[in-house]
Amino acid sequence: MVSGPIPAPDVLAKYDVIIPGAAERILRMAEKEAAVRHSNNITISNHAIKLAKLGVMFAFISVLMMCGLVFYALWRGFDVVAGSIAVGAIASVASVFILFRAKQNRQ
Repeated sequence: MVSGPIPAPDVLAKYDVIIPGAAERILRMAEKEAAVRHSNNITISNHAIKLAKLGVMFAFISVLMMCGLVFYALWRGFDVVAGSIAVGAIASVASVFILFRAKQNRQ
């Protein structure tokens, strides 16, 4: 048994006998379906790439902000607060990388 959008050649010929031009219409329909599927795959891939770039950009901005807070706290004399912020920022970035790596290993 053949499965897919295009019937077997003998079945396609029978369609053409019953309805003239049906075989060509079926083939055109299958070609359009394939084109739509390819277009959707390209769109999904492009959106995934943009989302990944946006995530990296926001992560970089967050790390810069944390560094700024640490330096500001150090400048104002709050050593314990600066250390807490630094440890928290490092722990959060490390946990994201560890979780991402674990997710990749599961797939």
